[in-house]
Amino acid sequence: MSTVANVLSAKKNASLASLPPTATVRDGLQLMAERDVGAVLIMQGEVLLGIFTERDYARKIALKGLSSADALLADVMTARLYVVSPRQTVQECMGIMTQGRLRHLPVVDSGQVVGLVSIGDLVNAMLAEQRFLIAQLESYIAGGLR
Repeated sequence: MSTVANVLSAKKNASLASLPPTATVRDGLQLMAERDVGAVLIMQGEVLLGIFTERDYARKIALKGLSSADALLADVMTARLYVVSPRQTVQECMGIMTQGRLRHLPVVDSGQVVGLVSIGDLVNAMLAEQRFLIAQLESYIAGGLR
């Protein structure tokens, strides 16, 4: 069974996209575009304060007619966070995401932010695990028919 640690080690771009709470929404959008990600962690030094996502932008800025250049991430970030440990399974994370209607989960180990997993990362991990199991079963069946 795959764990969050396995998912993080398989990610190509493992560097965290993060900004301080005093950055503007425009800064957050620009970083998301540069990194081709859908979320930015809001951190004060090493302390995780929140997350800013494309969904936050759509609901808290665009629909309310606020300015991306003026609004601060601290004012629009999601501060109620769900976090996971590197030891948790992909299936556990999918359950958390489904229940919380989330697309991103910060990964925290011993109080330290060590990564961020997206629903896409977890789906890819589940598909890889299923492909492996199917290949093993096919090999077993083919070996039994010889």
